[in-house]
Amino acid sequence: MLMLDDQGVTVRTTSVHERPRPSDDSAPPRSNRLLLLVGICVLALAALVVALALTQRGESAAGPEPTLPAPSVAAETADRLSWAPPKLTSPTLVTVTATTPKIELRSDRDYIVKLPATPLLLSGGLRIEGGRNVVLLGGEIVVPPKSEASDSRKRTGLLLKNQTGTIHVEGLRISGQDLAEGINLDQSEGATVVLQNIHVETVHGSRDGHHADVLQTWAGPARLRVDGLTGSTEYQGLFLLPQQFVDTPPEEFDLRRIVITGEPDGANGGAAYLLWTDDVVPWLSARDIVLVDQRSDLEGMLRPPSVWADAVELRTTAAGAALPAGTPGASYVSPGYQEGTS
Repeated sequence: MLMLDDQGVTVRTTSVHERPRPSDDSAPPRSNRLLLLVGICVLALAALVVALALTQRGESAAGPEPTLPAPSVAAETADRLSWAPPKLTSPTLVTVTATTPKIELRSDRDYIVKLPATPLLLSGGLRIEGGRNVVLLGGEIVVPPKSEASDSRKRTGLLLKNQTGTIHVEGLRISGQDLAEGINLDQSEGATVVLQNIHVETVHGSRDGHHADVLQTWAGPARLRVDGLTGSTEYQGLFLLPQQFVDTPPEEFDLRRIVITGEPDGANGGAAYLLWTDDVVPWLSARDIVLVDQRSDLEGMLRPPSVWADAVELRTTAAGAALPAGTPGASYVSPGYQEGTS
């Protein structure tokens, strides 16, 4: 007999023992047997449809519960990351492929999202919608060139939308010769977003064209935690307006060990603002932010200057900037986490 559960398809087989053939007067009518056969075929077809649907979404069929890879034991304490992944309850494994760039998850379930062991070309980048606690460790997303994707939205590396618990993205590299956006956040459900050991290659844009950002949020999240983000831009770096499209102010934005490089040869002759947020930000905490730029001072890089000035150091090179251990990308190994953090 076939039974369907919320994870996929479970096939249960009950043994049928040999019995004497019933007499003609006790055997079910031929029409009933035909209906029974048809019913079995319908159930089998339904099971096949559900299995195919799960495959298209990238969700694994029922099997051993997936686990996260173990972090390195060699990293010094100071080189470890600030926040460990959230605890997951019976997580479902979702494997990203070239045909599944958009992943829609249930808001009441936990997930592990896995990228392949080699860089993955994704038109539109990777879009993760929904899910309760979601973890992605390692991998590289490559967006297509402008000749194949003229719309800048097709050249966005990662969009995280409407998680309900904590989404933890770590060890990710985002690349592409015409990359338009690094990471975009659309979080109106009160989520915690953790971004650690992320590298975003140069995002391309201009004042009169696409306003490229390494990291942008226009709705939430309730809590944003960043430790170990590097990226370069022709236009903007961090563009943080969590109340642009929602009324509720965030609880906490905690930004640590960030290096943003302003490219000097962009469409406007160089990058513009590298750090931008609201005028009043009681929820923002920032430290160890390095801006690499050829400009002689911070004027035109910070908005508003009063929010960022004490957390920022201007340099002409990123050498020596404080960053956690671990190389973002397809071969990423986590350096582990500071004790007492979660």
